[in-house]
Amino acid sequence: MRFTFPWIAYATPLVVILVAWAQSLLIRRRRQRFLVFTGGLARPWADPGYVRRRVQTSRIIFLATVACLLFSAAGPLVFKPTNQSELRGIPYMIALDASRSMLAGDVRPNRWSAATNSLDRFLADSRGDRVGLITFSGVAYLNAPLTFDMVALRMMLRYLDPNAIEDPGSSLASAIDRAARYFSTNQISPRLLVVISDGEDLAGNPLDVARRLHNQMGLKICTVGVGTAAGSRVPLNRPGSAAKNSFGQEVVSRLNEGNLQRLAAMTRGRYYRLGEHGEGLDALRRDVLSPMAESAARADLRQYRPLFQVPLVLGLAGILAFIWIGADRHQRPRPIGSIAPLPQSS
Repeated sequence: MRFTFPWIAYATPLVVILVAWAQSLLIRRRRQRFLVFTGGLARPWADPGYVRRRVQTSRIIFLATVACLLFSAAGPLVFKPTNQSELRGIPYMIALDASRSMLAGDVRPNRWSAATNSLDRFLADSRGDRVGLITFSGVAYLNAPLTFDMVALRMMLRYLDPNAIEDPGSSLASAIDRAARYFSTNQISPRLLVVISDGEDLAGNPLDVARRLHNQMGLKICTVGVGTAAGSRVPLNRPGSAAKNSFGQEVVSRLNEGNLQRLAAMTRGRYYRLGEHGEGLDALRRDVLSPMAESAARADLRQYRPLFQVPLVLGLAGILAFIWIGADRHQRPRPIGSIAPLPQSS
């Protein structure tokens, strides 16, 4: 709940306390003046005969009425989801690892196909989000700026191929820096980057870059790991061949979960495993994207409806109840002292 005039809502408890104090002070002064006028409660005519229960109820209703009227004056607003708010999304960039290690076959059919297929289903279910796409290997490229067109993004995924990328290596730092520059140049907020990768980094220090950009511009990074800890060899273009290092040994690529977890934790993001059917992306939507979209919708006053009528009606009902109780008009029955008979004249 929000308020049109929040300062009135914040001041309401203080005002009610001051009114209660003033009410008690007024009752005390009236009692003192009454005792001075009557000469003390010991005299039978000094008791005003007020009904104690009515007096207490009247005081409580009076204070509640003041609180309700002030609450109504503050202009309470209640969030009411609509079709527009349900379609409201958030802007975020996806950095997809397109290095040759993504062709490893430790997940079926390989890391690249598993990631792109899951991402395709994820984008198909996106509603209202503005999504941009970055692919990176040794260098990061902006393939698509933020867009609502999920069909175009899904079509682009079909034409991406790690075999066609000539930049060797894998640089998470370049992807993070490219996304940060895009957010800063276009003045986009919030600044969320989703990195889909096997976690291998062969150039730069992504943790230092992520820490610096998080502190400078509030960049938040969520990571999705693709692959297994056992890993698999990295294939070459020729069927049956595998990449080899300088010692002639076949290169085995393994999922570096620690790297991805540290990267997410350093920017207050979260890490997920991709899973066989893209469960990690579904969890990302549930845990991160949906709450951020709801928060963005709640920040828009157009998604709120006025609710001042409810406390106003309660306040008017309190006034009527205060008048009906009439603590000053009702008195309890009191015994009347007997009057001595006058002596009869003889």
